[in-house]
Amino acid sequence: MPLIAPVVRSPTATDVARLLLASALWGSSFLCNAIALEDFAPVAIAGWRVSLAAVVVLLACRLRGLGVTLDRRVVVLFLSIGFLNGAAPFTLIGWGQLHVDTATASLLIAASPFATLLFSHFMTDDDRLTWRRLAGLVIGFGGVATLLGRGLAEGGGSLPGMLAIALAACCYAFSALLIRRLGEMSSLVVVAGTLSASTLMLLPVVLWTHPPWSQSAGAAPIAAVLFLSLGPTAAAYVLRARIVQTNGAVFMSGAGYLIPPFAMFWAWLFLGERPAGTALFALALIVAGLAIGRPRARRHSRASPV
Repeated sequence: MPLIAPVVRSPTATDVARLLLASALWGSSFLCNAIALEDFAPVAIAGWRVSLAAVVVLLACRLRGLGVTLDRRVVVLFLSIGFLNGAAPFTLIGWGQLHVDTATASLLIAASPFATLLFSHFMTDDDRLTWRRLAGLVIGFGGVATLLGRGLAEGGGSLPGMLAIALAACCYAFSALLIRRLGEMSSLVVVAGTLSASTLMLLPVVLWTHPPWSQSAGAAPIAAVLFLSLGPTAAAYVLRARIVQTNGAVFMSGAGYLIPPFAMFWAWLFLGERPAGTALFALALIVAGLAIGRPRARRHSRASPV
């Protein structure tokens, strides 16, 4: 029986809370990546990140008795999402952060709403482009552009590194739409399947090029990789799958605007970096863009998948 994407509903307070939590976790990932890159190669960080997260989510599925019938369509979607949602962007972001500072890297992920808006308009029937959404995205991106301009003026990073991270953002956007094609499959099962696919792609490369028996790393980089696996990957990806299935890819793309402020907050909290006046102005634009672009309520809504 073909898998059909469920109809999205207007976001509730719980849905907004899920989006904020996922964004907070992803905002911390850039700081953790920077720490992990002190001793690990980008592909090694990506490989261990998805592998450990896959084990955790698979155990959660086993404890809850969750499973799925692996027909050809499901396997193809798992592999496609696993590449676009894990293997490719994690490696691209890690490589990009070798050439781009942490703040600039987090800002570039804000390119994802534009890609999501374009893909969603042509690939779905109920998550389409409207003038209201376009206005919100333009205003929100104005805030991101303000921060990005300051970062470039201060020598924030190289063009190849920035393009790699922007490409990662596009991968995230396209994968969000593919997740909807898995229908009302449990969020845990979706994440378990896609992370397992990412592991199959990355772990052999890591074991061949950066085997753990020849790897030496300090406590901080190891802790950073572990946190990346449990927080921004395992936990945040379950939240992401649930949000995409319930509220659609365009609502989920709002995380692209929330991630930079959270990244700045973590940098202030742990590194003592205080945001400049331009950052506060940009944050105001980002919040305004999210408020304006928020989808209007639908009269015929559906309960969220269990």
